[in-house]
Amino acid sequence: MKSIELKTTIQQVLRKYPFAQRFFNSKNMYCNICACKKHETIFQAAVNYGHDPQQFLEELKQFIIDHEKSKTG
Repeated sequence: MKSIELKTTIQQVLRKYPFAQRFFNSKNMYCNICACKKHETIFQAAVNYGHDPQQFLEELKQFIIDHEKSKTG
């Protein structure tokens, strides 16, 4: 999870963490059906949808951490 940076593509995130689609959906970002996911970075996606990129990245990382914790319960 530390490997996720602003330059990481949406596709890279979804390949490693498929459940992260729920995070994107919660932001009204339907990345699983968008052709841009192949090349669009976290930074670009955040800006395109009006989010602060750094805050968006931190929220995504926290979502992943919380999901992993819930699995180990």
